[in-house]
Amino acid sequence: MRKEHLILLCSVLFLHSCSVNRTLIERQRNQHGSLKFYTEVDLKEDRHRKKLVAKVNNSAYYSFYPDKIVKHTREEKQLIYTLFFEQIPKEMDDPKYYQKLSAKDSLVLSKGDRILDSLQWQNYQRPHGASAFQIEVNFYHGYPKNEKFRPY
Repeated sequence: MRKEHLILLCSVLFLHSCSVNRTLIERQRNQHGSLKFYTEVDLKEDRHRKKLVAKVNNSAYYSFYPDKIVKHTREEKQLIYTLFFEQIPKEMDDPKYYQKLSAKDSLVLSKGDRILDSLQWQNYQRPHGASAFQIEVNFYHGYPKNEKFRPY
């Protein structure tokens, strides 16, 4: 490899690594598999610059923001699951609109709440009183082909 190519590659990798900073907060194994919590600071993003992310078995991400908590799953990449706090309307009590909280969801949300307390991030959305996830379509034509599955 030529010297110029190596310098260019190192520069690109350095700039990319500086745009998102991750810090591992907690790692554990439980009945649901591997669970990792980390903070992520995105220097490019204006609206949600700092967030807490939970990663479960490389198959689901939970992102804690000041105004919402969302979940993404590898099986349904094109969907966004936003934590919902109101009573589910009777006419929409259908699995295609809402997903009830599972034991895994409850575990991740309660641990995330505890970590937000330990970080003293007081202005972040908390899961207290949540009843389900509201399902939204993010990519109508499917998840982009060459995009890596990562937190929203």
